[in-house]
Amino acid sequence: MSDLNTLLAVQRTGSISGAGRELRVTPSQVSKAIARLERHFGVRLLLRGARGVSPTAAGRQVLPRIANAVAELRATAVAGRGESPTIELTIAGPSYLVSTVLAALVGRVPSVRLRALDLPPAHLRAYVAENLFDVALAPGGVDNRPAAWSVDMIGFCRSALFARPAVAKRLAPLPLTADRVRPLSFVGPARVSGERFATVSDDCPLPWEKRWIAVEAQTVATALEVVLCSEHVVFCPVLAAARHVAAGELVELPVAGWDVQEPLHVLCNGDRVLSRVRQAVVRAATDVLRRQDGARRDPQAPSAALRPRGWRPSRARGRADGAKSRAPPERDPRRRTSRRARGGPRRRR
Repeated sequence: MSDLNTLLAVQRTGSISGAGRELRVTPSQVSKAIARLERHFGVRLLLRGARGVSPTAAGRQVLPRIANAVAELRATAVAGRGESPTIELTIAGPSYLVSTVLAALVGRVPSVRLRALDLPPAHLRAYVAENLFDVALAPGGVDNRPAAWSVDMIGFCRSALFARPAVAKRLAPLPLTADRVRPLSFVGPARVSGERFATVSDDCPLPWEKRWIAVEAQTVATALEVVLCSEHVVFCPVLAAARHVAAGELVELPVAGWDVQEPLHVLCNGDRVLSRVRQAVVRAATDVLRRQDGARRDPQAPSAALRPRGWRPSRARGRADGAKSRAPPERDPRRRTSRRARGGPRRRR
């Protein structure tokens, strides 16, 4: 049992030293445990390379079964003590999706121990068969998913252009055109070479080569932080910027002809995720998508950055057509009136 837990720790951390730190043992002890398992099964389970440890083809087939067996043994041991078993769930996806869905899921499954992994869509597609996570929040979906994985398309993630209110005020009138967007300074996705980093795209209708990328960032969170303290703009998912929009720190810049939406799929490992937990994840993700445009104001009202001085919302807004305005309250006859209203002489000071 100890060797099996060590193997699963190596798979989670991706390295011998990482598993040793997690289990509080030396790397040599981890290596010896893996060697004992490989001798027992008669196959090579892990490959050691410059990028860490990865499972072999035989390891990818054995690891899900080992994980299920270990989970069943733990549940049996807990049930023997008369305690309720602990359910663990690992959710992977882009940070802006994982953070919002996890917050909506905590109250729905209080007995489940949740674990979050920040992975871009490219890594989700690459690691879906390696048993690194139980649930994947995948914009655009995953084509090469194993047969045991279920998929639910729950809606669309919208992306838009964002900037600080002061920048939006200078760019008025809105909406912008593609020609007016082209000279703006963007915070764009980082272009990196090699296999250590995943290629990231912001799905902007204006290609990377046809706009001015002043700053490159690997994550959406980093790009938003740069925009908050600069004159740059960023094209990113609405969910990623929703918190800053609600706080009035960023505003959306509408662009004529731009309507970028990407389907969001929730993938669950049917061998490890209970049906009720899967339904809770799907409901939480659906509620998050419904709230992605909740911060958008009434289209009849200008945004905070573009309101003229002295603008106030109309009291008649929201009133039914043809409805009469409220009459002023009648004056109480017992209330005392001023000398001037009674026609008397003014009191001299």
